[in-house]
Amino acid sequence: MSTPTAESAGTDARAKYHRQIEDSYEAVGKLAGSALPPTEFYQQFLNRTLAAIDAPAGAVWLRTPQGFLQLACQENLDKVGLDARRGARQCHNEVLRQVFQAAPPRPVLLEPNGRLAPGPGEPGPVPAANLTDHFTLFAPIISPDKQPLGLLEIFQDANHDPRMYPSYLNYTLQMAGYASQYHQFSSARVAAGVEKTYSAVEQFARQIHGSLNPTEVAYHVANEGRKLIECDRLCVGVRHDRWRVTVEAVSGADVVEKASTHVRRLRKLMEAVLAWGEPLTFKGDKDPGLPPAVVDALDAYLHESQPKLLIVQPCRDEREKDKTRPARAVLVMEMFNPPEQIDPVVQKLDVVTKHAAPALYNAAELKRVPLKFLWWPVARLQEGLGGKRRFIAASVAVLLAVLVGVMVMVPASLRMEAKGQLQPVEIAKIFPPADGRVVDLRVKPGREVDPDFELVTFHGPQLEADYSRAKSEWIAKSALVAELSKQLQQSGLDKEGKSRISADRAIAEGQSKQALGEMEVLDQQFNKVDSKPESKGLPNPRGPGYFRVIAPDFGTLARERGASKWVVLNDDRRENLTGRTLKPNEEVMRLGNLKGPWQAELKIPQSNVGQVLKAFADPNSHFTDNDPVKGKRKYLVVDVLLSSQPDTSYEGRLYKDEMAAEAVPNKTDQNENEPVVSAYVKLNIPARTNVPDAFADPGIPKDKWIPEAHLVTGLEVRTRIRCGKHALGYTLFHGVWEWFYEKVVFFF
Repeated sequence: MSTPTAESAGTDARAKYHRQIEDSYEAVGKLAGSALPPTEFYQQFLNRTLAAIDAPAGAVWLRTPQGFLQLACQENLDKVGLDARRGARQCHNEVLRQVFQAAPPRPVLLEPNGRLAPGPGEPGPVPAANLTDHFTLFAPIISPDKQPLGLLEIFQDANHDPRMYPSYLNYTLQMAGYASQYHQFSSARVAAGVEKTYSAVEQFARQIHGSLNPTEVAYHVANEGRKLIECDRLCVGVRHDRWRVTVEAVSGADVVEKASTHVRRLRKLMEAVLAWGEPLTFKGDKDPGLPPAVVDALDAYLHESQPKLLIVQPCRDEREKDKTRPARAVLVMEMFNPPEQIDPVVQKLDVVTKHAAPALYNAAELKRVPLKFLWWPVARLQEGLGGKRRFIAASVAVLLAVLVGVMVMVPASLRMEAKGQLQPVEIAKIFPPADGRVVDLRVKPGREVDPDFELVTFHGPQLEADYSRAKSEWIAKSALVAELSKQLQQSGLDKEGKSRISADRAIAEGQSKQALGEMEVLDQQFNKVDSKPESKGLPNPRGPGYFRVIAPDFGTLARERGASKWVVLNDDRRENLTGRTLKPNEEVMRLGNLKGPWQAELKIPQSNVGQVLKAFADPNSHFTDNDPVKGKRKYLVVDVLLSSQPDTSYEGRLYKDEMAAEAVPNKTDQNENEPVVSAYVKLNIPARTNVPDAFADPGIPKDKWIPEAHLVTGLEVRTRIRCGKHALGYTLFHGVWEWFYEKVVFFF
């Protein structure tokens, strides 16, 4: 039975502890909302918790990431006697394990030398018991989702009023609740900090990916990255060619002075580290394993800047598959007062590098694209039109409109094609005057001959017969005239006899003269070899029936131009013609005046003749030459391409009066008969100056003349006849239009 004094003392003690507990609640509540680090918080928390109830010892146990309990802080734990008895600490640890794993978490009070009731879990190797002389109070520290985070353990003396221990247990549970609030607030602060960091990183990523200009991207990386890393200086270099690096940005600097010593040595350091391919970390001492080039570049840079922490980090994007080539970009971080633990700084630098690598790679690759100034406005236009499909549709529409406009509005020269052959304008074709056998062919191909030169000697049996008959008659009649003349000289003839003989002689003389005239006509017509033995180069007379063909004389115009020699144009025909009998319509050879004017004999296909005739009918499509002899002549300009010189175009003129009025069949390359119209294109026409102004003509320019070395008879030429200006669409597709009109329009 307690005395009144003892009861009053107990009441005073409860009041005292009640005030201390209330004060402790207020202090620890404020402490739970603070931003103290866990170590400092739990130390102050444990001290205030123990002081409020005058507990001699206590401890805070927290769960590790592996799920075990670890001592966070303690007060006088070594003085409660855990090591005084054998197995006391093992039993204490088993109590901690079972209380921590209890579900649901609950507070526990163990009396001195008391045991914990067995739980539903697996029993431990030792009993869960309190083998000390103190009451032990356990309260769980839990998370908002009721998961255990740790334990608050308090050792209390056994000399207190037993009725106080339930209050102590409740107090312990309340204090553990404040510890749980601290964890909740800390998690919220950490989450807020992480969210803030994520927001900063996200904003950083948006900024550096918001441009494709290498300099702009580099400045965003340098300035914003320095804020994220919280370093003193961040420099960005970009490799634009195989080895050379350009220092694009330095944090805090508006302009990079690339000629300064500091920037040049910084660039050399970047190039050396990129060539090495590994990050460089300098914390005051150089790594002896660095390559010599990196060491030299680092020493040179340290003479300009003295950072206590220097990290050179290559920025290699995932798309850089060629590992033998340096990374596209590089970051250089400097700190002059670095913290003792640089791991957080390195982690932040890695985050910045991870985001900066693709942005710098994209900008550098875009800068390497040629002709960007051409397609960049196109991309802007595509964006303004509202997308790729609309841009393509608008582009197709605009291109079609421009194409149609060009086809309709732009004029172009319509040119009709035709093939032909080169030949002199003055050509003499040699035919036999009568049927005759070739006795002698006296010229070879390419030989020059004078007019009246004997070319071919023939023998005609009919000529020989006619000549022999006329000669025989002439001889007979001449003999008859001589005989009659003798008879007239005889005496004794009467007048009637003389008259009759005189009449007969006159008839014989007429017949003799007629026969002689026939001989002279045959001599003159066939140029018998024995009639003019003094002729040029003739052999000895061969007798009756032989006649020759001579080179003709030049015309008046050719003589005025100085023509003096014919040239044999055809091939050597002596072997094929000698001894062969030719008719008057069979050509023996062909002569040409190569020193005179030249022309191209064309075969214009019937499909192209209509355009040529339209050009002659249109005053704006043809030209006029006022010739003093032939009068006004219409002509078209013709482009001539020689087969022997296919890389040079020459010029000619097609006069309308040089076109045939009839189309004749001609075999094409496909062995089909296609009607063609013959025409002659005049070449190398000189200027006509020594005439009145009305007849003056500039001729064809000298630079458009075909060289004499290429004037070869029979040489194939390809020509294009200029038929005036027409719309470009009609010039290109007139054949399509004509086919459509013929096959479709005309059909209906």
